[in-house]
Amino acid sequence: MNKNTKITLKALLDKKEQLLNANKTRRTAELYVKSLDGTITVVAPDRAIITDSAEMGGNDGIMGDIYVVYQCVTEPALKSKELQDAFECVEPMEIVEKIFLPGEISAIAKELLELAGYDQDGVKKVTDDVKN
Repeated sequence: MNKNTKITLKALLDKKEQLLNANKTRRTAELYVKSLDGTITVVAPDRAIITDSAEMGGNDGIMGDIYVVYQCVTEPALKSKELQDAFECVEPMEIVEKIFLPGEISAIAKELLELAGYDQDGVKKVTDDVKN
């Protein structure tokens, strides 16, 4: 389908299984992190993670970004007690700030939100409103 294809009830019913399965499976991606000169594996945040991160975001949003990164980076395993002990973390989420640069945390969080469908390109207006 292209951006001009009208979605009908029949089209949705035909795609029912595909849509239900897609919504059950969280998407994953590999992201290159320059300061580490390697890739990390991430999984798309679910709605609960997005909600929690928005609630803890604060003025600059950095705590929300740290939370999303901590919850969604699967490789390396940021939740590993061994890793956290090696980096002398007092609180588990401290590992995020000890491994990634501040700008990388924000960039990873942005990529995670896009992976979950929270991007501006997911929905586009097809026609412009008629101006008087």
